[in-house]
Amino acid sequence: RWINEHGGINGKELQLIVIDDGYKVPKGVAGYNRLVDSEKVKVIYIQSTGTTMTLAKKIVADGVATIAASFIGVFQDPAKFPYSFYMSPSYNDMARIALKWVRTTWSNKDRDAKLCYLYPDNTYGRAILETSNDYAKKIGVEIGPDQVINWPTKDATVQLTNMGRYDPDFAYITSTAMNGAVILKNAKAIGSRTKFISNIRNFEESLITLSGGAAEGTYGVHPIAPYGAPVPGMKKVVESHEKWHPGETGTNVYVEGWVNILSVSEALRLADKAGNLTPAGIRNAFETFRNFDTGGLAPPLTFTKTDHRASMAAKMYQVQNGTYMEIK
Repeated sequence: RWINEHGGINGKELQLIVIDDGYKVPKGVAGYNRLVDSEKVKVIYIQSTGTTMTLAKKIVADGVATIAASFIGVFQDPAKFPYSFYMSPSYNDMARIALKWVRTTWSNKDRDAKLCYLYPDNTYGRAILETSNDYAKKIGVEIGPDQVINWPTKDATVQLTNMGRYDPDFAYITSTAMNGAVILKNAKAIGSRTKFISNIRNFEESLITLSGGAAEGTYGVHPIAPYGAPVPGMKKVVESHEKWHPGETGTNVYVEGWVNILSVSEALRLADKAGNLTPAGIRNAFETFRNFDTGGLAPPLTFTKTDHRASMAAKMYQVQNGTYMEIK
């Protein structure tokens, strides 16, 4: 809506078609086929990891420009997936950023910091394990027993109690806010001393409210500015949200949506201006991005022919007094 109110794509209206696959792969595949075969869309955004993995080879064969919210590292190689672009570091990169923070802030010289992973037993949940374990060994972070907490998460007390026997200093949660909130409430109820770090999909503002205050003091790693952050690009985001969604709480997921749309729109404009509004033209346009500025909503975005990760940067945050505060 904002793009169309401000000139569209060189005067052309940007049209959005939304299909909710409910994290069900067959629905996601059916939605993809409809968008490609019937709607003839120029760009597709895919949220689900399972759907993205299932469609990976087909996307290449079809030559469809895609923006993926599944930040699995294997998909970020343009030699294998030339039409896929990512507005974020990979899940693996962000986990390493969190592990590095653990290592650099750990002050006990008598032993290494201890950490456990909490995750659902699906492709998304398992995505970081191999690379993160390798990195933890290299930098000196001890990894304890994994705890599998599947969706929907109704109670994680058993897993948290099992984890407590290892007594980790930190636990890294790969989940969603709805499920992660249960984990944090259960952890608070049993008096866990572990410091929890949430990944990008767990660490969003609704985690604070859904957890009933149990998220207070916990940490998260995220490349997107929190909703309302004092950065230049946030003014239009907040004004639009208040106008179009009165009474609703803004989240960094909403801000992430703006980053996606602003970036896609710029690529569409460049491809259209070049007279090549095709997947190949859109790919070429993205690959000209050099420090594309979203006004601080995300780090400056750069794509090249050999790297389709927009950036390698993410920040560490802590929930303080019911809001996200950047920490060092």
